[in-house]
Amino acid sequence: MAFSFRPSRRKVIFVGAAGVVAAAAAMVIVPRMKSSAPPKGTTLIKSHDVLLRSVATALLGSALPGDAPARAAELARVLAAIAALIDNLPATTRSEVGDLLGLLAFKPARAVLGYSGDWVEADTPQIVTFLYGLRDSSIALKQQAYFALHDMVYGTFYADPSTWKATGYPGPPKLA
Repeated sequence: MAFSFRPSRRKVIFVGAAGVVAAAAAMVIVPRMKSSAPPKGTTLIKSHDVLLRSVATALLGSALPGDAPARAAELARVLAAIAALIDNLPATTRSEVGDLLGLLAFKPARAVLGYSGDWVEADTPQIVTFLYGLRDSSIALKQQAYFALHDMVYGTFYADPSTWKATGYPGPPKLA
């Protein structure tokens, strides 16, 4: 009696996807085991500048200034504010933010999450679709990834009173 192993197409795809996720997790976990210090905000921003600029552009959209120099200056301000925000987070949360950005920077992991493009050549409508796919996913970890990015970008953008006028926000109510 000869043994014949013929995996189904579905099983091959599943095993391949599981392998990509395992490789991505290993790429995040192994360096983390070597380094006990959580990453600094400025370090994360420098190493993931293009990724964060693309995500911020997609999330903020028309709230950003229209002309290129003002838009670039506002994105630089948002990224600096995100770095400061990350520096003020507890060490474990900073590590988790670093893990999230590391996964989003790793193309196979990013593809499993729903975006296979490069951040350098990022197409804003595709990134918006990717982000909303994370937000609307039935998988809680994908939703958490979206809300982490959302809160970092929106929180730092709208925390600056100079952005309120352009978005029509009159500011917080004044107590009498």
